[in-house]
Amino acid sequence: REVRACQIRENSMAGVALACVLGPVAYSLGSPTAASARRGAPAMQYSLNNYPLPGPLSPVYNQALVKLSRSDETTTGGLFLAAEEKEKPREGVVVEAGPGRVHPDTGATLPTAVKSGDLVLLGEFAGEKVDYNGASHQFVSDDGILGTFKGGVVQADTFCPLRDRLLVRLAEAQSETSSGIALATGDDEAATQGEVVAAGPGRMTSAGEVVPVGISAGEHVLFGKYAGADVSLPGGKFKVVHASDCLAKW
Repeated sequence: REVRACQIRENSMAGVALACVLGPVAYSLGSPTAASARRGAPAMQYSLNNYPLPGPLSPVYNQALVKLSRSDETTTGGLFLAAEEKEKPREGVVVEAGPGRVHPDTGATLPTAVKSGDLVLLGEFAGEKVDYNGASHQFVSDDGILGTFKGGVVQADTFCPLRDRLLVRLAEAQSETSSGIALATGDDEAATQGEVVAAGPGRMTSAGEVVPVGISAGEHVLFGKYAGADVSLPGGKFKVVHASDCLAKW
């Protein structure tokens, strides 16, 4: 019994000594999760046109940085652009937007009409295309943005025109008169009238005040032949025009 008791005491002492040796090592190493937390996640790397940046871009004045969400010919939201019309409107998500611009005559701040996260529709020839963080983006002023889509859904009934713009569903050209006489119309003849689907809040003055649009959804308008930008959305052919481009309403 005395021999066995001595062995037990020796084993216990050995365990204590081993714990004393390994304890500080275990404390210094910590768990894999704790070690990863101490090291921290890899820092985000920013680049512009393949040049490294020290941090993220911040648009100035009324500029917006938009991440394009389509290829050169089609959009992910359903907008279709013919290959020969690659400068037609396109959609994208606003990454960052500037604070707005100060009017040089009045000193009033005119806030940018869009914000981060908005799904927007860009106008023809708008902005400067860049490669930001390895993806296609575009810098554009809010004057070059036609409108936003509520809920990120690309539909005519979710489109919100900016400023004094109107979304117009184009009327189909008549092929004959009421008496049955056929009308000769060219295939390339642009429609210049239609029903207003949505109207923007209005034009902003130099003092930063909004002048409401005098045209409402549901009314029909006539506009100039070269006015606005063509847009293809589910439910027909549409055009985004300024209210000031309209010649008449009914």
